[in-house]
Amino acid sequence: MALQELKTDVLVIGAGGAGFRAAIEARQRGARALLVSKGPLARCGATSLAGADLTADGRGLAEIGLPGEPRDSQETWFRDIVHQGFFLNNQRLVEIYVQEAVQRVKELLDWGLKVRSSDQRAVYTTGTHIADILFRRAKAVGVEVVEDVMVLDLVVKDGGVVGAVGLDLHSGEFVVFKAKAVVLATGGWHKAYTPTTGTMELSGDGVAMAYRAGAELANMEFVTFCCSILFWPPRWRGSLFTYILQGMGAVLTNRDGERFLEKYDPAMAKIGTSTEWDKAFVSFASAQEVRAGKGSPHGGVFFGIEPEAWDAFDRQVEAHYPKWRYKGTDFSELRRMLREGEPVEVGPAAEYFEGGISINEHFAASLPGLYAAGECAAALFGANRVAAATTEMLVTGALAGRFAAEYASRTECPEFAEGREAEAVCAKAMQPLARPGGISPVEVKRRIQEMAYEKLGPVRTEREIREFLAFLEEVKEDALPWLCTRSKSPRYNRDWIEALELENVVQVLEISARSALARTESRGVHYRADCPHADNDRWLREIVVKQAGDAPSMNLRPVVVTTLEPPKGVVPYLEMMKRMMEAHSDVGGPH
Repeated sequence: MALQELKTDVLVIGAGGAGFRAAIEARQRGARALLVSKGPLARCGATSLAGADLTADGRGLAEIGLPGEPRDSQETWFRDIVHQGFFLNNQRLVEIYVQEAVQRVKELLDWGLKVRSSDQRAVYTTGTHIADILFRRAKAVGVEVVEDVMVLDLVVKDGGVVGAVGLDLHSGEFVVFKAKAVVLATGGWHKAYTPTTGTMELSGDGVAMAYRAGAELANMEFVTFCCSILFWPPRWRGSLFTYILQGMGAVLTNRDGERFLEKYDPAMAKIGTSTEWDKAFVSFASAQEVRAGKGSPHGGVFFGIEPEAWDAFDRQVEAHYPKWRYKGTDFSELRRMLREGEPVEVGPAAEYFEGGISINEHFAASLPGLYAAGECAAALFGANRVAAATTEMLVTGALAGRFAAEYASRTECPEFAEGREAEAVCAKAMQPLARPGGISPVEVKRRIQEMAYEKLGPVRTEREIREFLAFLEEVKEDALPWLCTRSKSPRYNRDWIEALELENVVQVLEISARSALARTESRGVHYRADCPHADNDRWLREIVVKQAGDAPSMNLRPVVVTTLEPPKGVVPYLEMMKRMMEAHSDVGGPH
C-alpha cells in the first residue's frame, strides 16, 4: 500500500487554540513543527466558537495595563480553582496555570489581540479573533500546516509514540506522519451528546487514539453541561444565546410554573445563578425538575421574562446584541416570543470534558514521546471547570509545545516501516467504504447521542449507567461491524468520516460510563442520584483507566496536593457545593 509520508520533529494533532499554541512554541524553540487540522484551519474545534474570556489573576492583569482587580492574587485565584474543582484538581497543574496565565494574555496582546471589555479577572474578545491571531503567528514563525486530515491512530514503537496515521479527507488517501514527539490537542467528545454546545468534529479522537496506543486516561466521568441552552424552537437548538440572556434577568420555571431555583438555599442560588457556577448548579437543578416529571415538553424547562422587567431587559440585550443578533444569527423572533410570553424551552447541553489523557507537570502522557494540551488533557480543573478554558488552551498548549520540543531535541528521528505499522490501521478504516451493504452511521450516531444524554447526563444512577453500558455493547456487536457508506468514493465522504468517528465516540463513552459507575459518590459535575453524598474520605482520588485487552482496566490514585489540604468527611452533595461556593472569593464578578 503506497502511502504519503511526512516527517517532522513535533507533530501537533488538533488546530484549535491549544494546538496552534503548542506548534508555535515548539517552532520558537527550534523544532520543526507540523500542525494537522481535521477541518479548515483556524475555524474547526472549540476555539472559534468561544465567547471568549481570557482569565488571569486581577493583580497580574493590572500590572500589564488592563483593568484588573489589584487586590487579587495568584494565590487567591489558585484557591478559587481548587474549590471550584471540589479538590479533585492536580494542584501542581493549577499552580502552573495561574502562574502562566497573565504571560499568555500579554503575549496575545503583543500579537495584536483587541480587547472588547474586561472585569476584575478577565478580558473579553471573540474566539475567532483569538484563532486568527494564533494562525497568523504560526505562519510568521514557520509552522507547517496540513488541513482536512483526520488522524486515525498513533504509531507506537518500542513503547514510545513515533508518529501517526491519517486520512486526507479531500483525496481519500492515507498519510503517515513520522515525528520525534506528538502533541494531542484534539478537544473533547461533544459529538457523543445531543444537545451540545460544541462542534460535531469534536468526537474524542485524541483521547481514543491515546487510549488505544496504551496511554492512561483520568477523570473521564466528569462532564460539564452548560445550563439554559435553547431546546425549543428546534431551529435554535443548542444555541448559547439564552444562556447569555439568563444573566440579564431571565426566569426559569417548571411545567407547573414554579420558579424551581427558589427551593434552594438563597445564598447558594445567588452565586449559582450570577457566576459560572451556574453550569453545575442550574444544570443539576433543571435536570432534577425533568426527572421529577416537571419538565417542558421537549425535555427541558421554561425560559421567560417577567412583563414588568421586559423593557429594561430588552434595552440591556440591545446594548450588547443590536437587533438581537448573536454570532450571525437573527434572534428577533425569539425576542417576540419572550415579549409575548410564548413558550421557550431551555436545558443543559454537553459543553466541556474535565477528563482525558493523564499528564504530568511537563504535560507528558504515560507513553514516551506523547504530550497533551487543552480539553483532551485531564486533571487541571478537577471535578468542575469554572475558570476559562480559553486560558487553559494557551497555557497548556505553550507548555506542551515547549516540553515536546525539548524531548525532540534529544531524540533520534524515528524509523519505522509504515507498511507494517500503518497497513492494519488503513485496512480497518477502509471497511465501511468497502462493505457493500449494512447500517448507516448517521442513524447509529443519533441513537448514541440521545442515549448518552438520557443515561449519562447531568444526573446519573447505577441502573441508568448499566443500561447505557449494555446499550454500548449492543452497538459494538451489532452496529459498528456493519457500518457502511452510501457512496463508495473515498473523496470527502461524509458517511465514511461519521463511521470512523463513531468508534472513537463509543470508546470514550464506554470509559466515561465505567468511570461514572465506579465513582460511588457525587462530586462536581458528576451527580449520582443513588449516591448523593461527596465522600471526601474515600473518593478524593482519580480514576485512572488504561487499555487491557478488549476492556479498560481501572485504578485509583490520590490527587496531587501541594498547599490546600482537602476536606474530610461524607457531606451531602448540595452542602458540599455550597461550601465550595462560599469558599470562593468575590473577585472576578459575574460571568
